[in-house]
Amino acid sequence: GSGTATLRLAADGKSAIISYTYSNLTGPITGMHVHGADTSILFDVDAATPQPDGTLIWVFVPVGNFTVADILNQIKAGQTYLNIHTAQYPTGEIKGFFNLSTGAQSVPTPSPPPALPGGTPTAAAAGRFLSQATFGATDALIAQVQSQGYDAFLNAQFAAPMSSHLAFVDAAVAALPSPSPSPSATPNQPTLTMTNDAWWTNAISGQDQLRQRVAFALSETLVVSINSAGLGNAPFALPAYYDVLVRDAFGNYRQLLEDITLNPAMGAYLNMLQNDKANPARGTLPNENYARELMQLFSIGLYNLNLDGSLTLSSSGFPIATYGQGEILGTAAVLTGWTYAQPGVANPVFRPGSPQDWRDPMINIATRHQTTAKSILNGVPLPADQTAAQDLKVMLDTIFNHPNVGPFICRQLIERLVTSNPSPGYVYRVASVFNDNGQGVRGDLKAVVRAILMDYDARVGFAAAQGAGHEREPVIRLTNLLRAFTATSPSGKYSVRNAFASFAEEAMHSPTVFNFFTPDYSAPGAIATAGLKSPEFEITTDTTVISTTNYLRNAIYASLGPSSDRITLSLAAEQTRAADPAGLVDHLNSLLMAGGMSSGTRNILINAVTQIPAANTLERVRTAIYLVVNSPEFVVDK
Repeated sequence: GSGTATLRLAADGKSAIISYTYSNLTGPITGMHVHGADTSILFDVDAATPQPDGTLIWVFVPVGNFTVADILNQIKAGQTYLNIHTAQYPTGEIKGFFNLSTGAQSVPTPSPPPALPGGTPTAAAAGRFLSQATFGATDALIAQVQSQGYDAFLNAQFAAPMSSHLAFVDAAVAALPSPSPSPSATPNQPTLTMTNDAWWTNAISGQDQLRQRVAFALSETLVVSINSAGLGNAPFALPAYYDVLVRDAFGNYRQLLEDITLNPAMGAYLNMLQNDKANPARGTLPNENYARELMQLFSIGLYNLNLDGSLTLSSSGFPIATYGQGEILGTAAVLTGWTYAQPGVANPVFRPGSPQDWRDPMINIATRHQTTAKSILNGVPLPADQTAAQDLKVMLDTIFNHPNVGPFICRQLIERLVTSNPSPGYVYRVASVFNDNGQGVRGDLKAVVRAILMDYDARVGFAAAQGAGHEREPVIRLTNLLRAFTATSPSGKYSVRNAFASFAEEAMHSPTVFNFFTPDYSAPGAIATAGLKSPEFEITTDTTVISTTNYLRNAIYASLGPSSDRITLSLAAEQTRAADPAGLVDHLNSLLMAGGMSSGTRNILINAVTQIPAANTLERVRTAIYLVVNSPEFVVDK
């Protein structure tokens, strides 16, 4: 099942109004409660009497050892949640935590930010830019940005040839020994390791760094994963899908929506592949999964947004839902009749045999498409007897032109590239570019990426402000390390193994369609109380802190990858600096932290390096790097 819930606190802090929706539960509801930090029931929804508009009034009273003040603090700290229990899931089928959100019926146009500083970027400024625009700074790239400036670097990256994940896998398959006996033997098939190797190799050594970084950001919103529909074992499915994100990273978001919709990996992952029309005789309806996620996760979200990303509130002060179950049903009916492409087949069928085509967009089988009249988002009607292509075009156009798409997607891209808590003005400015790139074009991702990276908040920012920056994802921490010290392998490929087990994330390994972490996650406690978001903290646990540290230690002190193709750091240049601990630490500060190291951390590192015998230059270098990449000031990238 799925659902939404809002809680509106009264101004005096003595009560709240709750509203909620749910759908697709496995069976009857057996209980519904608001729980506290210790899982105790703070409010019994079952026993409450709904108001005429369906909302519930919760008057706070002491519960157990919790005072009213305790309950209020738990709500503000993101520690209370609504849980719906069902017969099949007696401990709770769906639940959601309440987090602080802001909203208004309308928002003013923000004041424009100051002009960006002129002149050549400093090394620190170049390093900060590269931490946002690439998978990690290098000495050479810092010098390049200083020499040519931001705009020239961006232009070169926009023009750089695309590094294809599918081409990498094809080459890996081609390099395998010929099957025997040939030619009757089954052709060699790609492995999941090849798909992983493609991602790590392009992230670490690809010349189209910005394109690859944006594609990774998109992959954490437009999620497809090995963990469903057997995609980990589907030949070419994942690299073909990822290439869609890479290819469209600087294209138009409308085209990207169409390309992911018709991609067979996405079709398999979210049940649009071979989604059949309704069959009244059998009592079946089209599958709703992709229809729901297309709107909820890939385009408009659950509630109407203002241009600055804040919630648009109704006259009664509540968020306004973007769509309901009726729109899901209508969209699901649009998305019927699609199946694998069958090149060269005169009469393609709905359920073709093996091998399936994972490379080409899906095709539609007209007899399996639902041709009845439909109602989609915003009540837009689709007349009966339209083709699948006609239905799809109107549906995607309608979603793409919804005013939410700009702030909803742009805020998530800002989160992934720059900061978890963008200012309202930052979101407003970037979403405005999404709406119009200055030439009357909506959805221009190249213009959006430029706007994100060249905004005042990204280039100058407020590093000392509460909520500035974001936690570096574990995979980003590793790519930063490997790129900074020119990691090499005998084959030239980067076969990073078992990363997910240590990091709780790896490209295309998300446990669910909701990514490894959600964009609105707020770590309970001080972060949630302050109304801040901390998405990456959702996978930052006692376990992953230690396992990530150990993984990075292996990369620094030993190597990564299979024994036949070890990935090792090149530390000779750093060893020449080891005789001067302060100089070594300052260089690491510039290379890895864009000059953001505090004087206290700098002194700790210099003292630690100094205690190692000067003759042991390699140990000095390794110790310094290890301490930097595991320091809080590196992990939180500002």
